[in-house]
Formats: sequence, C-alpha cells, structure tokens
Amino acid sequence: MRALLVLGALFVAPLVATAATPPNADSISNYDSATRRDFMDALSAARRGNLSSHADEVARLRDYPLFDYLRAAELRHDLSGNADATLDSRIARFVQAHPDLPPAQRLKSHWLDNLADRGQWQTIVDQTRDEDSTTATCRRVAAQIKLGRATLGQARALYDVGASQPSACDPVFAWLESTGNLTSALVRDRAHKAILAGNTGLASYLSRQLPSADTATVDTWLSALNNPSTLAQAAPDLDDDIVVAAFKRFALADPASAADALPGIVTRFGLDAADQYQVKRYIALLFAEEHRPEALLWYARLDHARMVEEADDHALGWEIRAAIYQRRWPLVLDFINALPASIAKDEEWRYWRARALAETGHKNQAKTLYASLAAERSYHGYLAADALGMKYRFNERPVPNDPAVQARLQNDAGFRRARELYALGMDSYAYLEWKQLAATLPKDQLMQAARMAYQWQWYARAILTLADADYWDDLDIRYPTPFAATVRQAARTNDLDPAYVYAIIRTESLFQPTVRSPVGARGLMQLMPGTADHLARQMGRSAPSASALNDPATNVGFGTRYLADMMADWSNNIALATASYNAGPRKIAQWLPATDMPADIWIANIPYTETRKYVQRVMSHMTVFQHRLSESVTPLDKRLDTVRPSYRTSNDTTF
Repeated sequence: MRALLVLGALFVAPLVATAATPPNADSISNYDSATRRDFMDALSAARRGNLSSHADEVARLRDYPLFDYLRAAELRHDLSGNADATLDSRIARFVQAHPDLPPAQRLKSHWLDNLADRGQWQTIVDQTRDEDSTTATCRRVAAQIKLGRATLGQARALYDVGASQPSACDPVFAWLESTGNLTSALVRDRAHKAILAGNTGLASYLSRQLPSADTATVDTWLSALNNPSTLAQAAPDLDDDIVVAAFKRFALADPASAADALPGIVTRFGLDAADQYQVKRYIALLFAEEHRPEALLWYARLDHARMVEEADDHALGWEIRAAIYQRRWPLVLDFINALPASIAKDEEWRYWRARALAETGHKNQAKTLYASLAAERSYHGYLAADALGMKYRFNERPVPNDPAVQARLQNDAGFRRARELYALGMDSYAYLEWKQLAATLPKDQLMQAARMAYQWQWYARAILTLADADYWDDLDIRYPTPFAATVRQAARTNDLDPAYVYAIIRTESLFQPTVRSPVGARGLMQLMPGTADHLARQMGRSAPSASALNDPATNVGFGTRYLADMMADWSNNIALATASYNAGPRKIAQWLPATDMPADIWIANIPYTETRKYVQRVMSHMTVFQHRLSESVTPLDKRLDTVRPSYRTSNDTTF
C-alpha cells in the first residue's frame, strides 16, 4: 500500500489547540520527543500532500497510539479526489472498526456528504440507520426520498419544529414543497412554534413563504411580539400562547407598566387560570429580581401550593430572596419551611433558615443548623462557621492510589490516545477521546483517571473527572496551583491576594491557557481582547494580539490589572469587584441597594444566576486557595464588606 496521507483537513485550525506543548509532555507517557516529532512531521507533510517522502517516519509510527488518526487522514485525503466504490468500502470498514475514534466520526460526516454528491443513496441509508442526530436523520430521509421510500410523516416531523434545522434537512423540505405537502397550515404551525421558542427571525422567514391571508396571521403574531407595549390594543382573538409570550416581553422591558396593564389584558383576551398563573409568576419574578418592594405582594397572588407541588425552585427561590432582601425574617422562615424536601435540603436554604431563626430570636435552633452546615467546605458552610466563630473545615481526603486500576487505564487504547494528543497540544481531540473513555468508567476508575490527569498537569480534565466520580475532597487535584511565579508576581504588582487570583482563574478557565468562550474571552482569566486593548493603553503598553492572551504571563498580567481596577472602583469591596469581573461594573451599579446592606444578603439577591453563583464560587475557592498556599485564612465575615448605595470610582464616576 502506498504511504499513508496523514490527517489532511481533519486537523484544521479550530480543532487544534494553540497551546504550547505542556511542560511535562515527556513525562506524560513512554513515547519520547523524537516519536512525537515524527508524528508532527508526518502531519505537516500530509497537509502539503507530500507524505510519500516521510515513509520512514510512517513505518516507525506503526505502534504509535495515534496511528489510526493517520489512517483516517489517508481516507479523508482520498475522498477529496475521485471517490469510487473501492474507497467507499475502505471507509465503511474503517468507520465500522473505529466508531468512537473522533477523526473517524468526522471522516464519516464528510463521506456522507460525498455520497450524496454521487447519488449513493442506499449507502447513506445503511450508514445512518443506527444514528438519531437531526443531521443523520435528515440525510437518511433525504436518501429515502431519492429511493422512493420516504414517508410524509418523517419529513413533516423534521420540518415542524420551532428552530432552524441543519442544511442536511434542506432536500427534505424541498421535497415537501415540490410535492405540495408544505401546506400553509404546516408552515404557519412551524412559525407559531418558532415565535414561542423566541426564534422570531425564523418566523419572519416562514411568513414570507405563505400566501397573503396566512402571512397576515403570522405578521399579527410577530407584531404582538415586536410591539408588546401595545398588547392591550391587539385584536381580542389573538392566540393565547402569543398573548402570554408578548406579555412576557412587555414585562421584561417595563415590569411596572406591564403589571398595571395586566387586568385589562386578562379581560380582553379571556386568559384562563393557567395563563394567568404564568404571567403573574413572571411579574413576581421580575419584581423580585429587580428588588422591588411589591414583589412579595405579587407572590401573594400566586397559587403557592402549585409552586410547591411543581417544585418550582426558581420561583420559590426568588420568593425567599425577596423576603431576605426586605429583611422580613418571619416570612423567610415561613417560605423555607414550606419548601419541598428536594429543595429545602440545599445548603443555601439551610443557611438562610438558620439566619432567619437567629434574626427572630431562636438562637439555639439557629446554632444547631449552623453547626451542621459549618462542617461543609462551601460558601454557605463558611458563613455558618463564621456565625458560630468556628474555624473552617477543609475535609481533605486524597484519592487513594490504586496502581492496578491505573495500569489497566494505561493499557486502554482511548486513554493512550488522549494522553498523546494532550502531550502534543491537540487539546480538542484529547478532550473528545477522554470524554468517550470517561463515559464508560465506574466511579472508582474515574478517581484514578483524575489522579493521572493531574499528574500530567491536565488540570481541567482532572477536576471535572473527579466531579464525575462524585469525589470532592482531594484538594491537591481540585485546587492545583500552576503558573505559581506568574500568579505571585502579578498579584504582588497589583496588590492582590494570590489566592484571589487563583480563585478567579479556576472559576473562569479551570487553568486552561488557550480556552476561548463563545463571545471571544480568552485564556486563564478570560479576558476580552477589547478589554486588554483598553488596559494596555492605560498602562502605556502595546495592545496584545488575541492569540497573545493565550500566554499565561500576558493573560494574568492584564487580568490582574483589570481585577485591581475593579477593586479600586468599589473601594476594595471584594464582592462587588468579583461580580463586576463577571457581569461588568455598570450592571453591578444598577444592583446597589438603597441603604447599607450586609454582603451575604446582597450576594444572595444578585439577579443573574450565573453572577450570583460566580461570586459564591470565587469566595469559596479563594478560601481553599488561602489554605492551600499556607496563607492565613480570612473568614468571609471579615472579607465581605457591607454593600453601600454608592461608590466613587477611580475615574471619579459615582456608582
């Protein structure tokens, strides 16, 4: 057989981590740097279509864990040329033999597209028979259409959803239209689903496919959504589901006006009890999240038994938070005591029950609850310990070393591939291999896998794998301290506690230097390039490129400067600075209380769930990192300052 063509288009830029090789790459496995260099040389040659000059390297790689990646690449390269039945057979055998190999999965996707281009419909049906993804289903139904075997029900089921479908579905929808089965009723029904799912762009597109009479119907729905403040003037026969969706938009933009208009809207459209519950619940939630005093009045209008019966943790939680914000402690107790057991056991409500008991004079009961919670290594556990003046419990229990399990893992082909891919800096493929392996492991083996990933300095995988094993007490694995010199220097330069910096890094990136968020935030401290540019100008430095933010020193340097700015702007109030790092300072300014407020109450009432949990996690992580770094552990009640109504920023702007 001619020399293998390695990887080709399979290793394109979005799939290859840009991180440098991990510093301990040579200790990750038994393969030396020369072997890895052979592989990377073969990869480079394959990208140029010139692997024939690297036959010696290919021969040396026969027993290398990633050799099948090369076989997948050979087939992918051949597929870009003149594909035929012989190649189809080779690919079919390969993907059947390696169903879980990530490049084989990508190869199969390209192959199915190629088969469609060549009209190989039966092969497509055969190859997608056991797959249930939307793309695979659309490919299969499209092939069945060509073979004359498709059913109208299959095609309609793919079409009648409230979201855009993959391009593989386009031939199916074209068939519906060409056969006269894309009826106005079907299009209108899909537009209705799209509107209720919030996909108004899709609904607008569908409206343009309808005859004028049906277009008017969909346009009326869209008008109600796009102009919700005029809902009270809409035609009284407007669809009830659309009325509810439009009202929620109205309330989101102007809760007070929506609340005032609600009685008239209920009367005009004849909303039934179920719909009335939905809209009243929404108003109550918005008022609670915006800290309005009338929130509890709106909650009083709801069917509380229904909330409890449905275990509506979001609505029930905000009812309690509204009472906490208003410091109506007897109500806090009543609401928590009425919670279903599945929600009441949460440490957040255990803490606030104890706090409410203490505030209402039930000191002994409060102490009992606090003592139970203070045994936990958590944000609320630390607050409970503070209430009792107790030292924090860190509950360290390292994962037991099990050489026999580790030896079995080291012999697993997927494990060895993940190990090599990580050593080569190909983090995306390494993650896919690890994910597939971890899904098959019992908890005792997951614990050993986490221990091994930690030894490789693959901290994110180690932390997440240990979580999958429901093992929380190995603090070495869960709270590593890499990049120590970088973190300490940056913290010292910006007058920050290194434990605080580590807590932000852990929460933002799980120690992954090259991770990038969907909105473009990069690196260890998840900096936006625009923020880094702004900081660079302030510091009199050149703006870093986006890729430069993957460098730990660069990222942590700018990230700690930004964190220090947040601390300065909020008069060193660490709760506000942390919330600002996540949600932005202007949003936090909108959440300041009218009067001085204890930090635990303010944090509990942060409107954004993500930001509220973020602050709690960072404070908890910082506590553990102080312990890990052998620092003096600062109790939360000393670290968290009272939140004031206004602050003077470093730019002389009042928040």
